[in-house]
Amino acid sequence: MNSLLQSLVKAVIRPSFLVPTSNFHLLSKPPASVFPTVSPLVTQTCSFKTKGILKRRCKACYFIMRFNRLFVLCDKHPRHKQMQMVKKERNTWMLSHATQSKVRPW
Repeated sequence: MNSLLQSLVKAVIRPSFLVPTSNFHLLSKPPASVFPTVSPLVTQTCSFKTKGILKRRCKACYFIMRFNRLFVLCDKHPRHKQMQMVKKERNTWMLSHATQSKVRPW
């Protein structure tokens, strides 16, 4: 019991994560074996730009409708790809005069 109490006190006073475990200085360059270089497995591709109003940027651009959304695609310049914004559901509600007043008639 006494040894358990002593080990707990030592752990509280001097946590193990503060004790250096390697023989190189923190500001010096670590050995290459510590941080191996890994080549990326994912290649970067151009994504769609999300726009409210779509425009053709060149003669090769064309409009297409998919998933209830308008797209602009371009075979010549892939960076011209655009996608129409989707409105939030609450912005598409049809409001009548009865639902907009602050005071209810009943």
